[in-house]
Amino acid sequence: MTQTQEAGTVPVLDLGELLEIDELWAVIVWNDDVNTFAHVTKALVEILRHSTVRAEQLTLRVHNTGKALVAVRPKDEAVTAVHQFHARGIQATVEPA
Repeated sequence: MTQTQEAGTVPVLDLGELLEIDELWAVIVWNDDVNTFAHVTKALVEILRHSTVRAEQLTLRVHNTGKALVAVRPKDEAVTAVHQFHARGIQATVEPA
């Protein structure tokens, strides 16, 4: 990967790089009655580097459906993202994509 990455963030891969990876994993964020929209949206922006608009759309999906697939990444990056969500008190899981 040739791009610069901030410490503590999950790297962003372009579509070509993703298509070359054999095993991709889905990051799922789950709804709860504790976290605010703003907290979840901020986490999606900071952890997965989503735009604010996309993060708001995903947060609304989590709220309305109980969960949302928020990213598809190589396993190690997906697991890292889930740990970062957990550190913020947000329920998240990883599963094969």
